[in-house]
Amino acid sequence: MKIIHWNISKKSHPMYALRKYEDELFRHMKGLKHDWDIERIRRKEGKILGSTVFSWLFYNSKDADLVHATSQTVAPAVYFHKPRRFIVTVHDLAPLVYPSEISDTSLRIQFMLTPRTLKKADRIIAISRFTKKELIKLVEIKEEKISVVHQGVDHDKYKPMDRVRCKEHFGLDPRKKHILVVSSILEHKRMDLVREVFNKIKTIRGDVEMIKAGYGESLEGEGIVSIGWVPEAEMPVLYNAADVYLHTSEYEGFGFPILEAMACGVSVVVSNCASIPEVVGNAGGMVDFDAEDMVDQFVDKILNCLDKGLDKKAVERSMEFSWEKTAKETIRVYEKLRN
Repeated sequence: MKIIHWNISKKSHPMYALRKYEDELFRHMKGLKHDWDIERIRRKEGKILGSTVFSWLFYNSKDADLVHATSQTVAPAVYFHKPRRFIVTVHDLAPLVYPSEISDTSLRIQFMLTPRTLKKADRIIAISRFTKKELIKLVEIKEEKISVVHQGVDHDKYKPMDRVRCKEHFGLDPRKKHILVVSSILEHKRMDLVREVFNKIKTIRGDVEMIKAGYGESLEGEGIVSIGWVPEAEMPVLYNAADVYLHTSEYEGFGFPILEAMACGVSVVVSNCASIPEVVGNAGGMVDFDAEDMVDQFVDKILNCLDKGLDKKAVERSMEFSWEKTAKETIRVYEKLRN
């Protein structure tokens, strides 16, 4: 039996969430014992032919028994190719919830066509129970058509390390405490809350700095260290340099950085929104996003964690997620379509 993965990532892409999912899923599937022959097709290089919309023309089925589009924005390729069986992984539907975040024509076309083509899929994989609910509500996908398969984390890479050495690696003062934020500055990430929370913490403790990493503009201000894009090889070191990981997002399909921080033994303080409770469970500081004192809750929970050290409960919770588990559960979805 033959499977083709239609990937959204390119070989030249630096590591980011979608590529990590695609690479790890493919690698671990190849390592499992099963009778599937699995190949992958990635986007072409180049700005024009490698754009998402043009890439729909170049995916093909190669007579595969099953095609798996590993990102929802690859799904419109079925207008040009007709797989025998078709599965799509949906990571989130944020552009449908926050249309103001659609910044270019390509993305506008993608999310004009994507909801329609999701209905053409034989099966949909949602990366969280929250994303499954969003598919039912926003796209009117039948519940029985959706399987939930959580994403994973590489525990060989993301694990506790010496915090002082990790701080020194990034030129941070090991005598200070550090709050880490890994995020874009999209509307739903709520960077306005990050700034408000940190401003309050500074009035209470003078030995605290904030580290901002990830896509988007840097955060400016006294005590804020904006380091931008960090290579994948250094991300475990970055997490381990933090005393607390802060996540103020009000919408997530899953929440990779939260899980990776937990795997490194870092205490997490997060909102109780979207998929985040599925990842954190009872192993983190959860803030009620609807409460009037929401900002104060963030501040209190961060202050309670700054001197905690290694968070064993967070590590234990992270062990419930792995890429091998993701691969095995995805194979089970394939098996359902074969039977």
